[in-house]
Amino acid sequence: MVKLSGECSGSVSAESPGKSNVMHILIRNATIVNEGSSIRGCVILKGQRIDKIFQGEKAEQDALRYCPDRDMDLDAAGKVLIPGIIDDQVHFREPGQIRKGSMTQESRAALLGGVTSVMDMPNNTPPVTTTPALEHKYDLAAANMYVNYAFYMGSTNTNPEEVFAPKKHCCGLKIFMGSSTGNMLVDDPAVLDIFFKNYQGIIATHCEEESVIRKNTELARSHYGDDIPLILHSTIRSREACITSTRKALDLALKHRARLHILHISTKEEVELIRKARRIHEGISCEASLPHIWFTRNDYVRYGTQIKCNPAVKTTEDRDAIIEAIENGDIQAIGSDHAPHTWEEKQRPYTTAPSGIPLIQHTVQMLMECVKDDKLSLTSLVNACCHRPASIFGIKERGFIREGFYADLVLIDPEKEHLVTKSQLEYTCRWSPMEGYRFSSSVSHVFVNGTLAAENGQIVQKPPVLPLM
Repeated sequence: MVKLSGECSGSVSAESPGKSNVMHILIRNATIVNEGSSIRGCVILKGQRIDKIFQGEKAEQDALRYCPDRDMDLDAAGKVLIPGIIDDQVHFREPGQIRKGSMTQESRAALLGGVTSVMDMPNNTPPVTTTPALEHKYDLAAANMYVNYAFYMGSTNTNPEEVFAPKKHCCGLKIFMGSSTGNMLVDDPAVLDIFFKNYQGIIATHCEEESVIRKNTELARSHYGDDIPLILHSTIRSREACITSTRKALDLALKHRARLHILHISTKEEVELIRKARRIHEGISCEASLPHIWFTRNDYVRYGTQIKCNPAVKTTEDRDAIIEAIENGDIQAIGSDHAPHTWEEKQRPYTTAPSGIPLIQHTVQMLMECVKDDKLSLTSLVNACCHRPASIFGIKERGFIREGFYADLVLIDPEKEHLVTKSQLEYTCRWSPMEGYRFSSSVSHVFVNGTLAAENGQIVQKPPVLPLM
């Protein structure tokens, strides 16, 4: 990295009109993966925005001529440049559960994982099921987040009036159609119908049929007591539970033409159900999460409760079908479902060990392993992590490498290995099932709103962050 002083040619940044202290950054010789193409080129940042993009044989020459003086000159030869990842599903645990996770630490981890924007879930303590609680989270985020942010409103069987009250900020309505960590199960058919009929934004669902799960749990408990073998997690929170609930959500969305986004698909059958429903109603979309892209039920033997999550990870065949669906576009988005708990909590017997996995710090690297194994293309990775989340949620001027857009950017070194150690982890809980894993790639640089925030696995500075909505 070379630091220089001066001004680029071109117009003055909109963020700081008439001021000479706006940062000018040149990223040159990168392989730019964006909007279905992979082309070597140069990107010039000015203030918070992407000022100019040069591609082709004369890209570097043209960029240097356009910007002869710059504050930062980054030669990205051999590296891949993608838009910052937009994660549509995280559980940062604040407010109320900061012993598990905090906005500060979890967003720092997100930054190191190439995630520049997050959408956080409402199952806090207390749950975010009122407008004042939602606005309180936005106030906390403005002071503590290291990445851009948005928050879901939570639903219950009794809060339709709160859900439909006017709000300044909200990325969608979260409906737990299976039990959650915040006691937010919505299982009243009449209430579900009201939400799907009347809510004008995105309805994001956790789809597991609670009656099926309860029956399976009691059967297992009758044989094993509280110490149920973890291998039975995918039998208890079964594919039947997922398929039944997903079918119910799809039926409601088709009935009311609701905007439905189904989270963390875990079975091949759900992929097919959603694919068919989308032929009828384009307002349906879905997400795959990192646990279901990476793990299978075979991994319970090695990791135990570390990978206990809801929905449960299932078979190798399910995992492969999910990755294939991301590649062909039948699954539109990828989220981390980052959900930390303390190490002590995760050591409890099956029935009391909480579900959730901290994974966001290695988002890019986990997905790059799929690329290395030829299961996922780089363009599909960018589509599912950047382009489509921005489009689905109506996030303006992010998710793409375009002139005038916010400069949320990630540089990946595909050839630099990275061994995960405990000392590197930013999570409040300070553990990860990825400890000891050697990734084949590394996150080189992360820019948030034009500011270099992370470099080679280290936080450089707290960037200026903004609400997504």
